[in-house]
Amino acid sequence: MSHIMKDVGKSWVRALKRLLFSGVSLGLLGTPLVASISSDEAKLTVTATILKRASLQVLAQPASVVVTAADIARGYVDVPSPLQIMVQNNSRDGYMLTFESQADFMRQTLVRGMGNDVQLEATGGSIAQAASGRGMQKTTLDLGFRFIFAESARQGVYAWPMRLSVTPI
Repeated sequence: MSHIMKDVGKSWVRALKRLLFSGVSLGLLGTPLVASISSDEAKLTVTATILKRASLQVLAQPASVVVTAADIARGYVDVPSPLQIMVQNNSRDGYMLTFESQADFMRQTLVRGMGNDVQLEATGGSIAQAASGRGMQKTTLDLGFRFIFAESARQGVYAWPMRLSVTPI
């Protein structure tokens, strides 16, 4: 049996030599394979780098924000339906969720649903989220919003004002 294994090993070494000396380049994710060959044995070292990735998918989003006269008198409006998103992330350090406001009727935004309530300025802001484990993680968030009005706010129906993006840390 060992004689058969030795012959299989020698033929594998010969095939690898032919491949390497034929000018064919081997690689994995842009990282080269390194081979050193002696007469009867081969050593193959493979390295790979896994790039950090994060993506965001909106699962449900309010179409608009309705502002009534009572809301104006109170100074804020609570959005009745949550914004539901799914974040996929493979970074051990977590991800940065960025909120960008596209409206001028608010001076601050209160975001709920990420453990602690977070207060954002008129233009938005970023919130770091820790990773919950190793490898690709999927997290679904139901985010509630309270928009605190600017002095110029008026009653009416406004298009959904928040744009979200995600970046791995």
